[in-house]
Amino acid sequence: MNHDILAYYCDAAVDTLRRGSGVAVVVRNAAGQILDAASCFLDGMTNNEAEYEALILGLELALARADPAVTLLTDSQVVVGQMAGRFAVRDRKLAPRHERASRLLAQLPGAALVFVPRNRNRLADALAAEAMEAGLERA
Repeated sequence: MNHDILAYYCDAAVDTLRRGSGVAVVVRNAAGQILDAASCFLDGMTNNEAEYEALILGLELALARADPAVTLLTDSQVVVGQMAGRFAVRDRKLAPRHERASRLLAQLPGAALVFVPRNRNRLADALAAEAMEAGLERA
């Protein structure tokens, strides 16, 4: 079994009219090869809510894959700051998502959550936007 730390790129796309959102995760190995990906459409929500949903999708995928060492990367400073305890979680819609993400993260003791600039998260961003568009077309 390969014990390299895998990078889970998590991102969200939100329709400006809040009709729907897309979330996505792209799993890469240390060489940058794509090992897995997941995306889905969700009902409309704020950007921060959707960014949490993307992180939750990434955590669930890491648990399902039983990857021992993962780094979850997101371009959401709010999510990273709140998960690290640097920012308070005041939004009542974010609180349950923060709690769920914290519970999932606790099941991955070797995991780390890292902020990355948006330009380093392009593929997950594109997959999230694609999931959102596909979901809006079906609605």
